[in-house]
Amino acid sequence: MTTSPDGRHVETWRAALPFLLTACMLMLLPACNPAQRESPLPQSTRNREGLVDGQVGAMRLLHVHILAPPMDQQTAGDDLGLYLTLVNDSDQPQKLDGASTVHAEQVLYRESPTGPRQRVDVTIPTRQTLSLQQGHDRPHLELVDIHRPLGATPIDVTFRFTTGTLTLRIPVLPLSRGDESPTPGRS
Repeated sequence: MTTSPDGRHVETWRAALPFLLTACMLMLLPACNPAQRESPLPQSTRNREGLVDGQVGAMRLLHVHILAPPMDQQTAGDDLGLYLTLVNDSDQPQKLDGASTVHAEQVLYRESPTGPRQRVDVTIPTRQTLSLQQGHDRPHLELVDIHRPLGATPIDVTFRFTTGTLTLRIPVLPLSRGDESPTPGRS
């Protein structure tokens, strides 16, 4: 057995070296696997207008925002419009089959501001864009029965798609920022 000048056993280190190198290589292996690397794009970004954009798989969510009256005009139980544009970049139809937040009883879909509320079940055709933005007689999502006034505080909303689930922190903007079209109010 060889002993180093400081009294350590060199053979012990030589025997352990292959195991240490193997352990280091195993820790680095996930970084070499493209399937396990994070996407170079962040899951969400804020654009120039202060609206949120996000992506999950082949689905892009653009210009996501909530429109609300001023804080002193909001009350628990109000319904607020949730607006976004959906872009399907895949070769397969995609489906938005749900949305939820802890700040409201539920998130529903409406064909128009006065149309009946429905469960969220929206199909986005292959390589198409679907606008759920505010506007006269346009479809949109709606936060139903908010638990408390939101003011202008951004809230988390989770979207469920064929390609996966994405939670975005969505800005709550004043109604005056919209196009003055009919917007959800009280149920």
